[in-house]
Amino acid sequence: MTALDTPPFAFDYDPGAIHYGRDCIADLGDALAERDRDTALVVCGSNVAGNAELMDAVGDGLGDRLAEVFAGTTPDKRLREAARAVEHADDLGADAFVPVGGGSSLDVATVASVLRARGLSLDDARAEVAETGGIATPDDPATLTPLFPVPTTLAGADLSVIAGIAAEVDDGAGGSEVVSTGVGGADLMPEALFYDPALFETTPESVLAGSAMNGFDKAIESLYSRNRTAVTDATATRAVRLLTDGLPEMTDDTAAMDRAVAGVVLAQYGISRPGEMTINVIHAFGHGLRDAFGIQQGLAHAAVAPHALRAMADAGVDLSMLTAAFGVGTVEQAIAEVERVRDALDLPSSLSTIDGVDDGGLDEAAHVTAADSLLAYAPEGYDLTEADARAVLDATF
Repeated sequence: MTALDTPPFAFDYDPGAIHYGRDCIADLGDALAERDRDTALVVCGSNVAGNAELMDAVGDGLGDRLAEVFAGTTPDKRLREAARAVEHADDLGADAFVPVGGGSSLDVATVASVLRARGLSLDDARAEVAETGGIATPDDPATLTPLFPVPTTLAGADLSVIAGIAAEVDDGAGGSEVVSTGVGGADLMPEALFYDPALFETTPESVLAGSAMNGFDKAIESLYSRNRTAVTDATATRAVRLLTDGLPEMTDDTAAMDRAVAGVVLAQYGISRPGEMTINVIHAFGHGLRDAFGIQQGLAHAAVAPHALRAMADAGVDLSMLTAAFGVGTVEQAIAEVERVRDALDLPSSLSTIDGVDDGGLDEAAHVTAADSLLAYAPEGYDLTEADARAVLDATF
């Protein structure tokens, strides 16, 4: 069987309502009203809160349903941020969370919804993470505070049933350590999402570019994941074409931005389902580089994606769905298209050009990559060893 054939699949997917288009943010208040939600807490970071054009649009969309803006999220996504969001929601009697900005705000709001539903304090949640490694979802999904995200970056982390968080826990030796954990479950899917291209245009270009490579790679990886389906083949193929066309010109042309935003919606459609994911090898490298060097995921993806794809092709992985999506005849031509988009976004082509990255940390990055749980969704028959990961990282450096 080649990648162009259609394997058997079961596609159990129930996304939130997707609102797309310029000025769709005006429908935000109506969406809450249709679901009997009266009081919304906006959850975002300080930079987003300081974006007057964006926040005015969100405020206008919510109208008198806007209770307050909690501008306490950070890219670190700490558990304490979610606990503080819960405190604000409780004080205000908020019955909806509206995360605005990037994936970190959505993840924090999602974890806050779980903590609030279960009545967990910050100390309780930290203790649970220390004991079990994660945070359980509530038995009654009706107790969750529903989410109405307004994404303004292109990472494609919105149509998801999982959320990552970092928790500071007791290390058992009288100190503390920060561990990566999260929540997951079908009931955590946002209630409705608002993709307004005009709001993406208020995001700084450098932030958009880095996030775009992350979203682009979600579509790329879905085309060779062992969990690919005919449905995700279709959405990912269309995503690749929209993103390839839209990303290079998105900051200069409104039609290109429209295509880029539509592309990132499709890139993430169906990739996060209960018990199944389609992101795999490139994201595993991104996690390894993040843990080793603390670099932003989009920068990591930009440098490593071409080399990871080449390594898979050399190992015999069938990438014919990928070449078909790009409309080219060979894997090298497909990789050249990935590099063209990357270069148009002015993203790094090698690790050595990224601040804070040195070859002394590549062993750690390779170790983390080879142990990443996302490799469970890698192409059938592809086994990424630590030595293989180090070879890819050496080539990327």
